[in-house]
Amino acid sequence: MLKSITIISSPYHVGFYNHGVGAGPDFIRSLGVVQTLKNLGVPVKEIEIEPVDEFEGEIGGSFELFRRTSTLVSEAHNSNSFPIILSGNCSAAVGVAAGYNRSLIARETGEKLGCIWFDAHDDYNTPDTVVSGYFDSQPIAMLAGECWKGILGSVQGHEVMDIREKLVHVGLRDVNQVERQRVLNAGFDVVWGDENGGKMEFAGRLRGFLEKKDLGPTMLHFDVDALDISLGKANQFSVPGGLFEEDLLGCYDAIVQRTRPVSLTVASFDPSGDGAENIGLITIRSIKSLVGSLIKGGVIGCKDNVMA
Repeated sequence: MLKSITIISSPYHVGFYNHGVGAGPDFIRSLGVVQTLKNLGVPVKEIEIEPVDEFEGEIGGSFELFRRTSTLVSEAHNSNSFPIILSGNCSAAVGVAAGYNRSLIARETGEKLGCIWFDAHDDYNTPDTVVSGYFDSQPIAMLAGECWKGILGSVQGHEVMDIREKLVHVGLRDVNQVERQRVLNAGFDVVWGDENGGKMEFAGRLRGFLEKKDLGPTMLHFDVDALDISLGKANQFSVPGGLFEEDLLGCYDAIVQRTRPVSLTVASFDPSGDGAENIGLITIRSIKSLVGSLIKGGVIGCKDNVMA
């Protein structure tokens, strides 16, 4: 049984402090996420990653953030704490996965890490396929060992993930033809959203995938633009056809029932957009729901059996 929660805040956008989506972590904290979790009776530890200004450019700074994230996530696991990572960029997932892989429990059990990835976008670009030049469009390809192989060797705990067997993507809808074909060729499971804005059934379709495979220990990655844009503009890339709050909560219920969550990352939230507070509060309620389910399931210990 885990004894606490560790909130690791990484308020950076490609290495730059509090810029764009880098402002998301502090905004979520300002809306009371820490107190919400404490109200569940769970001890909460807070850590903020120090600036990486001394590293060269967005790539150098970003990879240093991955390295530091790996260390902090590993330390959380080794102290029987559930890590919740509030990150500017999606690519933090590279460090989150590495942190679990180098932890004592991963080394003792030998079980490979699974991943459920909520996102409007594929995040499966490489430097050879991306046309926008956006560095943060590549974390799934990095997890799969398809790019940045040299510098990924500096992230302690990094292991190539078999994304066909160990990853399910939820909410994907905003992709070009090349990106869509790459996803289809990769063969990982996708619960597609509707880029035309139609209301979709996410939780049941996710449950269907999870009933057919064993992800084992599973990192959860929630890119906030997985939510439908009608709820608010999570970032500049938000689009229709995404999840509503009840969809997200239903997906989390299916995940708790069918996998063993070992971390949650919340990323890519720019609070300067319309409806930012609504998006932030939905995110906090979803975190509360997930942690509450983990408490009820005996995964995380709760002081005095307090439940809010």
